[in-house]
Amino acid sequence: MKAIIQVTGLAMLLALVGCQPEEAPVSGSKSHRVTLRTSSFSTASIFSPWLINEAYAGVSELKFCFKRLRFKKDISDLPGDDDDLLDDNIDFNLGEQVITSSGALLGTVNVPEGTYYRVEFDLEPECAGVSARVTNDFGTFSSNEQIKVKFDGVFVVNGTENLELGVQNILSEVNAHNGGNLADRLESISGDL
Repeated sequence: MKAIIQVTGLAMLLALVGCQPEEAPVSGSKSHRVTLRTSSFSTASIFSPWLINEAYAGVSELKFCFKRLRFKKDISDLPGDDDDLLDDNIDFNLGEQVITSSGALLGTVNVPEGTYYRVEFDLEPECAGVSARVTNDFGTFSSNEQIKVKFDGVFVVNGTENLELGVQNILSEVNAHNGGNLADRLESISGDL
């Protein structure tokens, strides 16, 4: 008899636990698929076009090792002043990607509905120990530091969306890189949404 009471009690407890509502995501809103791609860009040599043919000048290669993605919400959309709701982290383990002048498809992620004012990528040194590598007129430079690459603007998610990340500002900056800390240089600028 005691075993029946214990089994019945356990069954009731499991039934109560099973009826608990699932936790809502931090943002508390519906998510939609967002396809991310980089925009096309152009690079020009820092040298005069009369000295070096432009086809052989400027950034010839840019590689990023993507790890994580953050969408920063527009503060006017937030209930109260809860800083925890300012961003939604999404693991985005793309690994090493070449940023090409014609643009590149990065992938698709689920993003909660809302208005976002910034997208940030964390670059990690998980691709042969390198987080970013650039080859330009001055040589090849790389970083083994964690780097945050930012894109500013306004992006509204209220259905399936396509987000083009404007990389022209970033490319113009690394085009002129001739030494020093590549991570600091990349973090000092932002692309466009």
